[in-house]
Amino acid sequence: MKKTILEIDLNALEHNFNVISSKLSSQTKFMAVVKANGYGSSSVEIAKKLVTMGVDYFAVAFAREGVALRKSAIKTPILVLLPQAESFKEIIKYDLEPSLYSFYFLENFIDYLSSNEIKNYPCHFKINTGLNRVGFNEEEVEKAIIKIENCDSIHLVSIYSHLAATDDLKESKFTRSQINLFRKISSNIKSRFSYNPFLHMSNTSGIYNYPECEFDMVRSGIGLYGYNNELNGELKPVHTLKSIIAQIIE
Repeated sequence: MKKTILEIDLNALEHNFNVISSKLSSQTKFMAVVKANGYGSSSVEIAKKLVTMGVDYFAVAFAREGVALRKSAIKTPILVLLPQAESFKEIIKYDLEPSLYSFYFLENFIDYLSSNEIKNYPCHFKINTGLNRVGFNEEEVEKAIIKIENCDSIHLVSIYSHLAATDDLKESKFTRSQINLFRKISSNIKSRFSYNPFLHMSNTSGIYNYPECEFDMVRSGIGLYGYNNELNGELKPVHTLKSIIAQIIE
């Protein structure tokens, strides 16, 4: 008998997906974040279940996580949030969609695509609106967009950003400043292209607290697994850790 086990409740996952989806417009796409092996469970089993639920997109942190999903027959589009230059071959081979988040990655990816005569490869453009983790700052966006405009290797599927404090209503002024900055920058970017990249910014707390930030798609990660301050009354925990007590001393 195993002494410690982690149980994953896929029925709870389905419940949480339905609860979060119920907060959205019927036209809004749903991106499920399954990075870090499905937040410590199993990204493959989580993703397979979500595919049956009709999820529109997956997000992973690194290319190898996306490769694992592809090798398990997951065909849903996959955004790689932090792709590395060492992963170019894997990204192309397994039809993964990288985030363009730095000049180093952008320039090297354009060079790789051009040298392999690859055109219109699907990518996502990351704007840093205040989380200050990764992404192009407002003053960097123009230079980055010019590089994309001047090549035929990249097709911008989406423009996105990341909210920093949606779970803290005391930070609502800051959050709304992020949303407004994203609207401004993304509108300018979209005006530069003949096609129409979709927009996404909201996380689980944002879905609940800032419906004006829904845009074309939302991203939900930890909320899918039952963890979110605002929705604790509605969400169910997906993970249950069980073990054997060795001794109780009274």
